[in-house]
Amino acid sequence: MGLIKKLIVGFFLLIVIGIVAVFGMQYYYLNAYDKVPVEVKTETVSGDVFYLSHVLDPGKYYINASSEGTVEKITILDQEGNVLTESETNSMIYGSNKPFQVRVDYKSPLNVDSYKVSVGIYVLEKK
Repeated sequence: MGLIKKLIVGFFLLIVIGIVAVFGMQYYYLNAYDKVPVEVKTETVSGDVFYLSHVLDPGKYYINASSEGTVEKITILDQEGNVLTESETNSMIYGSNKPFQVRVDYKSPLNVDSYKVSVGIYVLEKK
């Protein structure tokens, strides 16, 4: 019985360490790097829409999306349109040594004719 308890405690400890590491890395990148704007746009739209960036050069980027509706997901695509990764949050940090594109999917709020969406893509440069 003691071995099973140790395995369960060890498993949960690894999960906690992983969560702390992810948030720690994000905190480090946002505070140790300067955010240089690459694309920052705000538009008034209607219905469900998406934003697709131009092809971005390799590097580390901070991507931030907001909406009066819902930001459904941020998707990173390679040059051929294949999905590299997705995030269901409003912001993410992504680094690549190959060119890529950013796609942000927005969902409109209920009972509204038009609403505002915005996206900011910033390259992270060491301070």
